[in-house]
Amino acid sequence: MREQKFRGNVFVANLPKGYTDEELAKAFDPFGIVVGAYLARDSATGAPKRHGLVNIAPERAAGEAVAALNGAEIGGRRIEARLADPEMALTIPSRLGASRGGSSHSGPASGSTRLGQPRSDGAPRRLTGSAPAAPARTPRPFVVERVSLPPRRA
Repeated sequence: MREQKFRGNVFVANLPKGYTDEELAKAFDPFGIVVGAYLARDSATGAPKRHGLVNIAPERAAGEAVAALNGAEIGGRRIEARLADPEMALTIPSRLGASRGGSSHSGPASGSTRLGQPRSDGAPRRLTGSAPAAPARTPRPFVVERVSLPPRRA
């Protein structure tokens, strides 16, 4: 079986003990679309460690999230958030991958994926355990028009 890796664009450290992938994803939901969130795990036991990676889109949302959450308090701990190095990746233990259905995707469990979540305008500075749910919004429709421009005059 091929070793699975999770890559993210934000590195988060000093998380409270017992923090989950889902709670990590919820903390970043207000800033953009959380594609995935995954905590590093002990290779022998599979127990989550106190740091992880978040993959958030669009790219500018990662910078906004880092600016807002670096130094924020979550569960009584002041967290560290910074942009991840492009080569940074977490290995998903094979036992964990098998218990999650053994799928071949490179992201976290489907429960921690946050595709299509609406973006809220407010960025909380102090978080307690997990971020509040963003209010549901109806997506605004958009129209793309193709218009020919007149030729340039010299």
